Amino acid sequence: MRKRQEYIWCLIELSNGNKEWYCLSKVLRRALFIEKKHNQFWKQTMIGNYITVARSKYIKGRARLTVGRIEKIRIRKKGATDWHWSRNQFVTAEHLLDLKDSYNYLRHDYCWYNRLAIKVALIYWHNKLIQIRLNSKRYALKKKRLKLERTVK
Repeated sequence: MRKRQEYIWCLIELSNGNKEWYCLSKVLRRALFIEKKHNQFWKQTMIGNYITVARSKYIKGRARLTVGRIEKIRIRKKGATDWHWSRNQFVTAEHLLDLKDSYNYLRHDYCWYNRLAIKVALIYWHNKLIQIRLNSKRYALKKKRLKLERTVK
């Protein structure tokens, strides 16, 4: 008996704050199933990464694209029947710190309006990532300062 096809679905947070479920592309799905065989924490390798996703129906092989952050991952027996499919390109949070390099990788060979949408989304995610890192450093400094003040008294 033939094994039933499995699909990997990701909850994607978009730059407008909405969260939607997207089915991963065939190429990415195959790679992740290989990763799953060798790494029990395979989901953690993808959660927090930034991936290119479609935002509209495909017309003549084209759709509006943007970049979203992966929040959760699930395996399901059914794939997407509409336009909720991801593309193959994604970057890690570490890679996103180099905004220019991330953009050059994700822009691929898309048309100008998709490149612009990808750039705007990447700038949003880059700034949010920088803000989170700055806040954690501020918190660590504040903690050290308070500890130092207590030892001086």
